[in-house]
Amino acid sequence: MIIDLTGFLDRTTANLHFDNTLEKESIEVGGREIIFEKPILVTVDVYRVDGSDYLSGYVNYEYTESCARCLKQFTQEVKGVLSGRLIEKTNDYDEDEIDEDVINYEGEILDLTEHIMNAIVLSLPMKSLCSEDCKGLCPKCGKDLNKGKCDCTIEEIDPRLAKLKDLFK
Repeated sequence: MIIDLTGFLDRTTANLHFDNTLEKESIEVGGREIIFEKPILVTVDVYRVDGSDYLSGYVNYEYTESCARCLKQFTQEVKGVLSGRLIEKTNDYDEDEIDEDVINYEGEILDLTEHIMNAIVLSLPMKSLCSEDCKGLCPKCGKDLNKGKCDCTIEEIDPRLAKLKDLFK
């Protein structure tokens, strides 16, 4: 997603507002495939505070993924945050002195595609679940425990005491 900052940088306008969409079919994150159901909605504001330029906004998307417990496909809608300080790529600055996220632009053009993808990755849950109370699959027979109990008997033995079990054989 490309934004033209010409009017903002030459101080013709005090701030900019953009509502746009980004077309992306899917991404792979840490072995997980995230399939986007709709175009990614991006809302961005560019503004100036005390001589520094900033960008803030939101990334709204709907994705489909497999549940980490029961492997069922589910769809979820997420709203991620996109923010940072705008600094021109050619400017020399010490990254250690800036305690905020930096979004670089080149000339008068700002390409937000990489930053949008980063915001999406950061807003994804660590473990994707179809519901908070998902029971998952039986580790013995593989039955979906959300649909009902199975007839398996699972002995849960504390691994520290597993050697004691052998004494009774």
